[in-house]
Parts: sequence; structure tokens; C-alpha cells
Amino acid sequence: MKVRKGGNHAWLRPLLIVGILLPLIGRGGEVTALTRSEENTIRVFKSVSGGVVNITTTSISRDFFFNPIPSEGSGSGVIVDSRGNIVTSFHVVSGSSSLEVTLADGSRWQARIVSSSRENDLAVIKIDAPPDQLKPVSLGSSKSLRVGQKVLAVGNPFGLGQTLTTGTISSLGRDVKISGDSVIRDVIQADAAINPGNSGGPLINSEGEVVGINTAIFSPTGTSVGIGFAIPADTVRRVLPGLVSLWPKLLSWVVAVVLVGLFIWWFWRRLTVPYRRDWH
Repeated sequence: MKVRKGGNHAWLRPLLIVGILLPLIGRGGEVTALTRSEENTIRVFKSVSGGVVNITTTSISRDFFFNPIPSEGSGSGVIVDSRGNIVTSFHVVSGSSSLEVTLADGSRWQARIVSSSRENDLAVIKIDAPPDQLKPVSLGSSKSLRVGQKVLAVGNPFGLGQTLTTGTISSLGRDVKISGDSVIRDVIQADAAINPGNSGGPLINSEGEVVGINTAIFSPTGTSVGIGFAIPADTVRRVLPGLVSLWPKLLSWVVAVVLVGLFIWWFWRRLTVPYRRDWH
């Protein structure tokens, strides 16, 4: 009688290989899967990036012989309405002789300065692009911001348009000296990487709302060290109507003149009461 030393187990080998590879494939899937935070970042960038523009400025200086020397700079801005009004930083457009705006779709448009607020480092420029090419951003509120809250910055650092960086709010209510004796009050400090060219771009919360306009960095090297500053959205909201239209300014002047006139009339009446009594 022959003794069988072993059965035919060749079918077990493929099964064993599959059993070993399945866990590895599963782990690989977990590594490449997006987290909730990453999905939110991608969604917010897609929803806001169309409203962020790149600004190229040209300034003219003179050499010793008064020959014109053009120089270029760059910055960022956010579209605030379908009429082509764009909010940016005052120092981005100050002193420029010409402005060119590049939209997210790559089209380029000549721009002009509408108005500016040096004390708030804000300016409004305008382009005559068709409304269907303009993607206005949603301006949120900065009143409820908290230290540690996630924020995103989109802009044009070093001329590299549509650049996204992420970080958190590091502090609130800062006072920042930007140039000479110019101090901006109550600004937002964030650690999202902000470099030259980011100025005028938006600081965005997880809901896709603009909560600030990036304005300056603190850096001994001139590049990002993780300390950036933004003008709060509530300041932008307060200043914006007067920058976009002259009517609020004119109306405020009219009201001020009327109030001053009424006060002078009342004061004059009070002063002349004794004389009027004597006259009668």
C-alpha cells in the first residue's frame, strides 16, 4: 500500500498572495484618501479663486538726466461686484502710472484707481470686463474670528498667480506700523505664508468668506517667516461704500455742513437774545 505524502494544494498559493496584498492595498488607499480638512481647503479654493486677481503695476521714475525709467511691481486683489470694482492694498497701487489686472481665466484688463484710503491701506480699482467674466467674492465678518481658527490666503506672491497657502489666526487686534508714521489699527495676525505680491489678496475662512485683506508681513529677510497681517473684513465693509462711490462722501459732507450751520444759527440766536430784548 502506498502512503500519500501530501495533497495537491496548488490552489492555496494564489489565495495566500491575495490575502497578503489586500491589506497593503487597503493601507495605500488610506494614505491617498483626502481628509475632511483637505476636502474643505480644496472646495474653498475652487469657490474663491475665480474672484482673486493679479495686479501688475508700472511706475515711472527719473534718472540723473531726467530720463524715464519704468519699473514693475505686483500685488493681488479681490473682485467685490459685477461692475468690475476690485479691492486691493493702497501700497500696491500707490504711485503707479498704469495698472493691469489678470483674471483667473488668464484674460488681462487695464485698470484705473477709483479711490483709496491710506490710513486703512485699502484701495479700489476698476476694470471694464463683462459681468460674466467677473466672480465676486463673499465678504464675511471678522467680528467672530478666534485665535487658532483655520484661514487660507490666495494671491500672487513673486508674480506666481493663484497661489494658495494655509494657516491659522495667530492673534487679533494688532497695531502694525507699515511705513513712516502710518499705523494700521486692529489688524489680524495669521501664520499662513504671505510673501511680496500677496498684498491685497484675501484671507479666507473655512466657509469661503473673505475675513481680511492681506496687507503686510513682519520679516527680517523680506520673505515669509509665518507672521502676516490682514485688514479685518469689518473695516473693509465700513470703508468700501465710500471708496466705490462718491455719494456717501458727498452725503456725509452735506450732513456735516447742515449740522454746523444749524449749530452756528442756534449759537447766534443765543448770543443775540439780550440785544433783541433791548431792541423791543
